[in-house]
Amino acid sequence: MRGGLAFALALAAGPVAAQEQLPSGQALVLWEVVWERVAGTGTQAVLRFIAPGIAREGGTVDVEAAFEDLDWLCATHAVPLAELPASRADTVVVTLMDRPVPRGATDPEATQYFSVYSIENGECLPEDF
Repeated sequence: MRGGLAFALALAAGPVAAQEQLPSGQALVLWEVVWERVAGTGTQAVLRFIAPGIAREGGTVDVEAAFEDLDWLCATHAVPLAELPASRADTVVVTLMDRPVPRGATDPEATQYFSVYSIENGECLPEDF
């Protein structure tokens, strides 16, 4: 809980660099966290990260490694955040993008990966969509 509180406080300061080592080894920046109400399913937390390593040109991270990073980010960042009483979330979306793209917008030049998870008993369970 204490680590989750520190993470939530860090979010208030704006974009921050992820300090931990991702499975792929890429560096990334937490771009934004958004809470949304989703009809019929409750509250959803969206964690969006800038990950230049996934870029089509010059990128060093392949699709499989990017999805391992998504799972790791859910377990290490989304779960503590989603379980805080003030920011409770039923589902979590974790996004990697090679450049900032406004939420809901398209950018044919950008590379983006995302995964949706439900949080149960402190674990991320990937959702099919």
